[in-house]
This record gives sequence, C-alpha cells and structure tokens, in this order.
Amino acid sequence: MAVGMAIVLALAMVVAAINLFTHTFPAGTTGAHVTTTCSTLTMGTPSVPAGSGTVRFNCGATTPAFVADGSGPVTPTFSLGATLYTGLSIVASAAIGTSCTGGTALTSGTGLTPPAGNYDYCASYTGAGVLPGFTLTWSQ
Repeated sequence: MAVGMAIVLALAMVVAAINLFTHTFPAGTTGAHVTTTCSTLTMGTPSVPAGSGTVRFNCGATTPAFVADGSGPVTPTFSLGATLYTGLSIVASAAIGTSCTGGTALTSGTGLTPPAGNYDYCASYTGAGVLPGFTLTWSQ
C-alpha cells in the first residue's frame, strides 16, 4: 500500500511539472556603442563664406570623429546656443574637405542607434562670422 501511494505521488509530481514558457535571451555586447580616437575635433572649411552652409568635423585628415558598433542606442547631449549653427548631423566619414550631404540629424537628449560604421559630424549654419566651439557628450 505504501509503495502504491509513493507511485501515485510520484506520478502526480511529474504531471504537475508542465513547462509553462521559455525565455530566450538575445545576444548583446558590453562596452561602449560608440568610440573615438580623439577628444578635440578638426574643423573643415565651411562650404560658403556667408549665408547658409555646412562644415565637417572629424579627427583630422581621414580619421573619423567616432565609430559606432550598431548594437544599441546612444544619446548625444549638446547645445548650439545662440550661435550661427542651426543643426548638427552625423554623416559617413570622409576626408575633412569633403562636403556634407545626407546624414542623420542629431537632437540633443534624443537617443538613436547609428548603423555600424565610421562617422563624422556636419554642422549647418546661417550667416557670417565666428563659428564658435561647443561640446557634445555621448551616453548610453
């Protein structure tokens, strides 16, 4: 009788062990999603001396301003303030004298996930005069 009860109890425990669901954890990376080899950027030649134009920034000659691994969101924080600058974007890296076309506009405090690749910054401006320096901080 005791053996029979043990068998019934064992069967009840097996029946009660039904899988409800499975979680699959995605692959990920640790570390920074964007990296750079410089802290002070090089400014290219503004596209026009007065009026509306753009200017490229990178780490000099043909070194990108930063490299993105494409694996996660990053958030830029910057202020263009009351300057001639009207916007800031990231573009595929090219020689410092290359004109700015296309790209992805940056909004301070708004995250984005750039595809894996090498990037420069392009700032748009309107007017004539001094294009002042400013800082941009990436966070994740």
